[in-house]
Amino acid sequence: MTELTVDAESIAGILMAITRVAGVLLGAPQFSRRLPTTGRVALATAVGLFLAVPLPVEAMTLARMISAIVVNLVVGLLLGFASTLILQMFIVAGGLLDLSSGLALSSIFDPLTGRPSTVFERMFDLTAVTMFFILGGPHLLVAGIAGSVAAVPLAEAPQIDSSVADAVVEMVGRFFVAGLEIAMPAMAALFLTEIVFGIAARMMPEANLFLLGLPARVLVAIVGAGVVLLTFPTYVSGGIDEMERMLVGLINSL
Repeated sequence: MTELTVDAESIAGILMAITRVAGVLLGAPQFSRRLPTTGRVALATAVGLFLAVPLPVEAMTLARMISAIVVNLVVGLLLGFASTLILQMFIVAGGLLDLSSGLALSSIFDPLTGRPSTVFERMFDLTAVTMFFILGGPHLLVAGIAGSVAAVPLAEAPQIDSSVADAVVEMVGRFFVAGLEIAMPAMAALFLTEIVFGIAARMMPEANLFLLGLPARVLVAIVGAGVVLLTFPTYVSGGIDEMERMLVGLINSL
């Protein structure tokens, strides 16, 4: 009968690896909140078991152990935040379209995110998440975690300086601009609609064009959203490639 023995070095490595994966899940709520708590724990444990390496525990004091846990959690949070930016640009695009079309006031409570969300914001978010999984985004995320373990060992503290903050700020700005680019065609159509109704109201002041303008803006927004959805595969694929470059750059800056 085969006996399964687990030494202290393996337990320490498994604990650190699970902590880093848990940090990634905490830093990427768009992915983890769609799983129940037991599913998140099981996922963090499964991935952590594959990434764990034995760690020397002879010279590891309690303070060093706590410090290593905090460091792995912070590294995981940074990786999770960087990976979730690919979905944030679609949420930004949906929010801008809702604001331009006047549908931002019709927000509803989203139980997955725990906050109010608007119509196009919710639709763009779900569509982007679906395409992210179809195009192999989770595999890239796991590869990024494995790369972080190779670049930043589980028991070592990385040198976090201003370059990490600069990289994070650059990533946020880049994906915010990408979200604006995604929503730009629909926003331009809504802007032209406003101009047309403004000119018509000046030419025919007796006509109550305000009542006609509201449903017209909603119709243009729906058509514009349909056109924007056609570009989602290209943007998601490009976002995954950009996420890979960002994860590599972030890992190298640690």
